[in-house]
Parts: sequence; structure tokens; C-alpha cells
Amino acid sequence: MTTPASSGRRRITENERRATAGLTGRFSPTTAGLVLTAFKRAAPALGLSRGLVDLIDHLMRYTFAADWQGAWSPIVWPSNAELANGLGLEVSRIKELIRAALDRGLIRAIDHGTRKRFGKRGEGGRILFAYGFDLSPLAERMPAFQLAAAEHQARFAEAKSLRREISHLRVAVLGFAEFGAGHAVAGIDWPALALQAQDLAAPARSCRDPLRLAPIAATLRRLHAEADAALGASFPVENHPTEPENRPHNTPTNQLKIVETITNDAREPAIEGSGGGNDVPQPPAPERAEIGRAATTAKPAAGALRGFPMTPAVALQIAPAFRDVVPTARPSWADICEAAYIVRSHLGISQHAYGQACQILGRQEAATAIAIISAKAGAGQVRSPGGLLRYMTDAHVAGTLRLDRTLFGLVDKAGGLDLSRGRRNPVRPTRRAAQAARA
Repeated sequence: MTTPASSGRRRITENERRATAGLTGRFSPTTAGLVLTAFKRAAPALGLSRGLVDLIDHLMRYTFAADWQGAWSPIVWPSNAELANGLGLEVSRIKELIRAALDRGLIRAIDHGTRKRFGKRGEGGRILFAYGFDLSPLAERMPAFQLAAAEHQARFAEAKSLRREISHLRVAVLGFAEFGAGHAVAGIDWPALALQAQDLAAPARSCRDPLRLAPIAATLRRLHAEADAALGASFPVENHPTEPENRPHNTPTNQLKIVETITNDAREPAIEGSGGGNDVPQPPAPERAEIGRAATTAKPAAGALRGFPMTPAVALQIAPAFRDVVPTARPSWADICEAAYIVRSHLGISQHAYGQACQILGRQEAATAIAIISAKAGAGQVRSPGGLLRYMTDAHVAGTLRLDRTLFGLVDKAGGLDLSRGRRNPVRPTRRAAQAARA
């Protein structure tokens, strides 16, 4: 079998023919900057290599502004040696990149019989004749580039949101597993649950495909719900009609300007070993012990919020640490409760102390207590967050806990909020503004 003699013409591949089949060479007036921006934004979605993007970027530098007005094709004619020098590559690599650009339909070859590239411009930069690379496909495909970039960005955002949710669920399930195993809660193999959550979440860290991440998130949601139900059956949450959503939204206006207290008649008591900042003595040890024993069985009639209209948005406002772990800007109470579990770990509060607070105060009020402790710890006012949470639990059983006063103080420091929506309220004044108006 004999090999056909080379004709000296450039070889046209099937990929090149398909990629340029629908191109007309016509495009609306634009600029090189807009074309290049659209192309570079679409490059990740199109799977283009960095070398190919650099080649197109370099070729665009040979064009004039007049080339992109649609009157004629933007053709450039640098030699391979010139391109290799400009990009710092070998000529063989330049040939590979040119072949890839042709096969992807990013450029078209305008060949001369001598296989050389050359051209001439006339008045105003108009191309009189040219043989080289036609860049008009880039301008003609701008709408497709923009659509591909938008779809890629949407997939990226969805994948990022799913990875964040998966990370959040993994931490929550591991926390449930640790708590369940430590308290010998029956019904679930807690070590196996923790291992399953770890194995599910591991590949998600480097995955950018939402179609692969969605099933992982769905499975972790199911595991989270099963673990939450098992713990809820063993440690029932207090449900009574005095929860914040069932109380009238009456906002007192006769409180102190900045309230730093959580009890009826004293500032926040010092926790044993907490150090400076809280110098008022605690109740006597026998009384604290009695409160501690009562906390395991008693259920107070009045809620710790005392009518304060607490919302998830207020929790985010007063406790910046919650914003780092809540996956949405408009969280539900379920989001806040899960965030509180993570934040309590960062504060060094034990699972036992938090579990007892959830049982005695209720999950929403316990999460509110964690938000308050986080805010005060961030301001350097608390040295023993776990001790403060236990004191809050004991004080709630004794009927002396007033979280509403502390919440009003934190809201005042934040500049005042619309407590029903978590936004600045131009109608309902803060206590500071109300006092000024009465004066």
C-alpha cells in the first residue's frame, strides 16, 4: 500500500469541520475586550486548557479596534516563532494549541498557497488582505459563551451551597452520634452512623458537580432526621404554649437603656472560676445545689424569654458566630438550633450541659441562651461559657431567669431591630429612642 504524497496543504480534521459548520463570519459590532471577557468566563464551562486560553488572549492583541465593528473579519497573521516567543513556549507546543483552537471552532484558518501568514492594512486600520487566523468565531459565539458562563456559575453556586449543607449536616450528625453513644440511647448504632456520615461527606469536599452532591445531601438529611428523632424520643423537648411564637408581641419600653442582667435583682452572677468582670456573688452553695437537683425534674411555668419576641434573625444579629455556621441568610429555628449545637462546641460547652438546657429551657430558648453566651464571650465578658449556661438552666428552674433583659441590651447595642422581622425598623423605636421621646 502506497502513502499518498503530501499536497502541502493544511489538513482539515472532522472536529474542525463540525465546529465551524454553523459559523457565518457575521457578528454585531463589539470590542475586543468584551469578546475576550466572555470567552474567558466561558472557558471553565467549555473545558478549555489554560494554554489554549493564553493563545487566544495573545492572538487578540494583534487586532485593531476597527476589526470588531463587523465590516470585515478580524484576521491576524503572527508566525509560529513569534507566538512561541510571546508565550514562552516551544514551537511544537504552539502547533498543538493552534490545532486545538481550530478543532474547537474558536478560530478559522485563512490559508495561502505558500503556507505563510501575512497581510496588509490600509487607511484607518482596515485589512486590505490577510492570510492567517480569523478570530470572527469568537465574536459570533459571544452569546453562547455568555450562556455557558452563566450556567456554569449557577452550577458552581449550587454545588457550593450543597457542599456547605453537607458539611453542616456531617457536623450535626457526628454531634448527635457522640451524644447518643455517650448516653447509651437505643435504636441506632451510633458509631456506625458516625462512620457513615464521614464516608458520605468525604468525597463532597472536592466535588463540583451538583448532580453528585445532591444525593449525598439527601442521605445526610435522612440520617440527621433519624438521629434527631431518636434523641428526641429519649430526651423529649419541652413543648408548652408559652413558646415565643405563641406569646403576644408586647415590647416593654420601661427597661434600662443597656441591660447587662439576666436575673430579676442582680447583674449576671460570676461563674466559679470565671474571673473578673462579674463581681456579684452567686447564691450560697447549698441553694445552688438544691437548684441543680431540681433542674433534673422540674419544669418551670414561665418561659425564660418573658415575652421577648425572639426570631432567628435576631439570633444572627446579636451573635456573629452563628453567621459562620448558618447556611442561609434567612434561617429557620431548626437552622438556629443546629448552629447553636456547633457554636456551643466552639465555646467549650459540654454536650451534657447543652442537652440539659434543651430539656429544661426548650430547644429554641436553649439556642437563644447559646447566642447570648456567644455574644458576651466575643465581647470578653464571659470566661466560663459552660458555667454560665448551667447557671441559666438552674436559674430558670428557680424562676429567676430573665433572658429578655439581656436580649434588650444586646439589641440596643446593635442599634435597634424590628424584632418581628430582624431588620432595621423605622416605625417601632428602640428603648433608647422611646426613652428620649418620653423625656
